Amino acid sequence: MHHILIIGGDKRQLALSTLLKEKGHCVCLQGFHNLGFADEDMSAPDYVFLPVPYRNPDGSIKAPFSDTPLALASIVKRYPNSIYVLGRCDDDARKVMEGHVKCVDMNDDEAFLIRNALLTAQAAICAYATRAETALCDTKCLVVGYGRISKFLCRLLKAHGAKVAATARKSRDLELIEDEGMRSVYTGDLRQILPWANVIFNTVPMHIFGEKELLAVRRGAQLIELASPPYGMDMKLAEKCMVNVRIEPSLPGLYFPVSAARAMLHGFEREEMK
Repeated sequence: MHHILIIGGDKRQLALSTLLKEKGHCVCLQGFHNLGFADEDMSAPDYVFLPVPYRNPDGSIKAPFSDTPLALASIVKRYPNSIYVLGRCDDDARKVMEGHVKCVDMNDDEAFLIRNALLTAQAAICAYATRAETALCDTKCLVVGYGRISKFLCRLLKAHGAKVAATARKSRDLELIEDEGMRSVYTGDLRQILPWANVIFNTVPMHIFGEKELLAVRRGAQLIELASPPYGMDMKLAEKCMVNVRIEPSLPGLYFPVSAARAMLHGFEREEMK
């Protein structure tokens, strides 16, 4: 049995607390005031679980259900002997933790990444459906990028009857897209395919949509942003070009918190077995 403190995060962390308790661990929560959970404390938790990914663009800990900003430095100072479990342990986190605490980055676990990608792809379709007036079987979908999430998303869209195109930079990925019965487009030629699509899912976390690309987006098309900051485009430029961009972060925690929590639990258990 471990003493585990969960700080911040979305509903997947709440579901994770339940799963951990069922496994016999002692679990406390912080950062869920707006859901009616008072902060609980531990003097010396064995593990401190942070969100996946752990921070907002401004550097604060992701805690959408708390009105109190949470900073990683103050948490590490308070619990210096704990093992920290988080997602996307970046340079800022490493600076704070260096020489002080052990960090377990869920993003180093390929099995977790694959499971999380599948959940994200399924949730992306849910996110589309919440505001859609057209069924996927009557929709032309463009998926930008061809990583873990995109591979699952393309197959799911195709299974729903959508006409699907996907962009990639590597020849092997372009060939794979074609072999799976979809239209392949070299990412450098993105502008040529944009007028075709009714719905665009971006998974590339860098500005590949410049002004020319944004102006090429079909009027009225949805652009659903699945990537992390800095996203696939400058949002102010997208607004100027009158492109309807929907930023959809942390989709597994929003639509499938229990499944997302199970993925985290299995990742944690794999780490314990090392």
